[in-house]
Amino acid sequence: TLRYKVRDVNHKSKSAGKIGYITAHHKYVVQAYYQSVPKNKKITVIGTNGIHAYKNETLTRRAKSYKKGTHLRVKKIVKHNLTTRYQLSNGYYVTANKKLVIQGNY
Repeated sequence: TLRYKVRDVNHKSKSAGKIGYITAHHKYVVQAYYQSVPKNKKITVIGTNGIHAYKNETLTRRAKSYKKGTHLRVKKIVKHNLTTRYQLSNGYYVTANKKLVIQGNY
């Protein structure tokens, strides 16, 4: 059975630096970032501290902040290195991290 070798990189956790294995079965392992634009082209901020919008897809030059619960309209998805970003209708860029945003209105 295929497995992923993982290491805990959270400095403050009890298991920091320890190595372990997790299954690579597609039912249990998913991408951390969205790979597509939502059907209704809307996302909702779910991060407790909100998220920041940036002027560049490299997430530099901070432009604006959005609080939790804010609904945003997406124009397209942009790939940057191994991750993805959403380009908003106003031209700013935000993360596509599933822990910080969710597709649709919630």
